Amino acid sequence: MEGLVVNLVNIYAPQMSSRRPQFYQRVSDFLGTLDSHECLVLGGDFNTTLEERDRSGAEPSPAAANILRGIVEYHSLVDVWRDHHPDDTSTFTFVRVEAHRSHHSRLDRIYLSRFHLSQAHSSAIQPAPFSDHHLVTVTVSLRAERPGQPIGTLTTACWRTRAS
Repeated sequence: MEGLVVNLVNIYAPQMSSRRPQFYQRVSDFLGTLDSHECLVLGGDFNTTLEERDRSGAEPSPAAANILRGIVEYHSLVDVWRDHHPDDTSTFTFVRVEAHRSHHSRLDRIYLSRFHLSQAHSSAIQPAPFSDHHLVTVTVSLRAERPGQPIGTLTTACWRTRAS
């Protein structure tokens, strides 16, 4: 878009925690092939949390979380919703009830390059019909390197529907 390359990467991490470290290593390898000067939007169902406040109970795959944390740090990515809602500890994107106990977590996220974070105007988490995950949206007005040259608004949504 007018000289700005935007890499939109949507992922769906494996549900099985033992497969996540290898998956995240492959994601890291792929992201390493992208130009670090380009805008990166990484979103999807991560099936992993990086912060204790984003999950009830312990993270089942700390090894995967460590690899994902490394990806976020290396690529200077920011969890847009968390940046916009730093004190919210009660909004989640996945809830499962079993044996009279509720499990909840914020597995679905959208990360944006720190360089472009100031251009993220809004973010929201809303229930999605026919899904066990909530809808995550981020609205971003990206600009080319030349100041004052808007190139439009990017709205990204990610969710996962329940498999039949």
